[in-house]
Amino acid sequence: MEFPGLLIYGMAFYSFYAMILAVYNLVKNRKHERLMYGAARIASFTAAMVSMLSLEIAMMARFGAEDFVQRRLMTIWTGLSVFLIVIYMAIMMIVRGTRGITLTEENLDSDK
Repeated sequence: MEFPGLLIYGMAFYSFYAMILAVYNLVKNRKHERLMYGAARIASFTAAMVSMLSLEIAMMARFGAEDFVQRRLMTIWTGLSVFLIVIYMAIMMIVRGTRGITLTEENLDSDK
């Protein structure tokens, strides 16, 4: 698969912009209590990581060495890292969400 050089530069600009913006939003709003805002920030970060993975694949195909095994191993390790980070964030969202629901139910019971 061949990617034109100009397309890769545009893809790189978007990937880095999305990653910087996602990390900025994660850090800036980390204390926000609304679970939906947190889920949106994590979804944005996940999209940025997948964009970086796509950029790596495109750059390896265009500029990478002819060593197919090295390209494959790098893609596997990067993909595995993205997968594990996404799974960790999903588990933490579930834990935080169920804890938030429990606290809300307890608050509702104490008002009676």
